[in-house]
Amino acid sequence: DTVNIGNLTVPNQVIGLATNESHAYQVDTVDGLLGLSYSGVSFIPGVTTFLDNIVENSYLKEPIFSVYIKEKDENNYAGEYLFGDIDQSRFSGELTWVPLHQPKFWEIMLDGVSFNVDGIGKEVMDIKGPAILDTGTTLIVMSDEQATEFHRGIPMAENSDIYGWIMPCNADQVVPGNLSFTIGGADFSVPVKNLVREPVKGLDGWCFSAVTSGASNVSYFWRPEAYLCERL
Repeated sequence: DTVNIGNLTVPNQVIGLATNESHAYQVDTVDGLLGLSYSGVSFIPGVTTFLDNIVENSYLKEPIFSVYIKEKDENNYAGEYLFGDIDQSRFSGELTWVPLHQPKFWEIMLDGVSFNVDGIGKEVMDIKGPAILDTGTTLIVMSDEQATEFHRGIPMAENSDIYGWIMPCNADQVVPGNLSFTIGGADFSVPVKNLVREPVKGLDGWCFSAVTSGASNVSYFWRPEAYLCERL
């Protein structure tokens, strides 16, 4: 098929068509996924992914794509993807370049994670190792041990048999500060308020946690209001 994104036209791109659809997809506004990983993780062996296709055929000015994500505003604007360039107006300071741990997913090495609580100080957590930067993941997915270690820093947080990890909706007031990911020697902070998700129905005062468990030996995470650039 021919794939058109913005002013980018990519011919002869193999796409996958579903023969069965889950109820979640039937009611969702999303019609499918445009994966931005390498061909090595393609669901169909031997198929060149969209990402590798545009690079191998030199469709881009530079072998780069960048992502700007923010909280949705009144016009439903929540960010953008820019293929082939970097929008310098979307961030301040210098970009931090980090080598890939392996060229399949966007997998890097996470140096560490810490809580920085206002007025108290920094608490380093026993969380580090391979991590995947994934703009398609709405949660921070950790191993069971890592998720337990993380929620140790949130008073009253618990792993419910029914709901998974939940925390008090006022966690950002109980633990004012941020969660900091150290990558390539630089700290990237996420305010605690962004780790509190929607309220749990039937449990007054409780909300879902943005950190969940289920990953094996790799953590998947993304942060809102971020700028990310990938060099291919």
